[in-house]
Amino acid sequence: MATQNSVNVGLSGASGTGNFAGTTSPTFVTPVLGTPSSGNLASCTGYPSGSLTGQVALANGGTNANLTASNGGIFYSTGSAGAILSGTATANQVLLSGSSTTPAWSTATYPATTTVSQILYSSSANVIAGLATANSAALVTTSAGVPVMSSTMTNGQVIIGSTGATPTAATITGGTGISVTNGAGTITIATTGGGLTVNNVTGTSSTMVVESINIANNAGLVTLTLPTTAAIGDVIQVRGNGAGGWLIAQNASQIIHVGSTASTTGATGSVASTNRYDCLNLTCTVANNEFVVNGAQTSGFTIV
Repeated sequence: MATQNSVNVGLSGASGTGNFAGTTSPTFVTPVLGTPSSGNLASCTGYPSGSLTGQVALANGGTNANLTASNGGIFYSTGSAGAILSGTATANQVLLSGSSTTPAWSTATYPATTTVSQILYSSSANVIAGLATANSAALVTTSAGVPVMSSTMTNGQVIIGSTGATPTAATITGGTGISVTNGAGTITIATTGGGLTVNNVTGTSSTMVVESINIANNAGLVTLTLPTTAAIGDVIQVRGNGAGGWLIAQNASQIIHVGSTASTTGATGSVASTNRYDCLNLTCTVANNEFVVNGAQTSGFTIV
């Protein structure tokens, strides 16, 4: 073996072949190191991952657990290690959080897609489905409790129940003496005959309307003309107050019955007061044309 400080000759021996290796930065080619008793591998690159054993701590970027992959599974963390929630064979389940514990798949299934304005509800046990809405409609349920949308609602319609059936959209119908007026978002209910309007006539003439109290309140004669349209049962009242008194004028084909006496049929007929405070009540007995005095306070009317 050479004794000089610089050696660059080929050597051979029992442990291998090659050039002499110095103590600083030697390069070994496929050496077998055996089991070293000490060493620092911090600067080494590459490692045989398949030969690693044991668990890497979470703090060092590991999972601190032996994990088994699951197709479709979800990785999550316990209080001390990583874990995998096994995948589910049921499609469209959603992931539910635990109460600071392991997450779980929902039992219910959900639609993969929905449309605009759709309402989600349970169409059957653990099945979430979509209910299509309708314009200007209300949500109701059938007799079996299934949610459905009503038909498109129009002015004044409300949802009206029906025993053992699906509630429907309908309008309110007025009964005797009641009128119903429907508008956009409004319903107006009024009486039509239950109350009388007051017409205080301070001039010398007025055309009366049905369901009214007409007060003749002028120093001169007040002419009160019957309405051209009146239904059977409509009521008109006349009250005297002014010094001039009053006269009820008629239209074509109209007549007023005062007991056994009647006015002349048509525009030439009339009934007039004889005293300042004479009063009478008229009731229509033939639509538009015939009226009967059914209550009076007078010493006698002037009937023409």
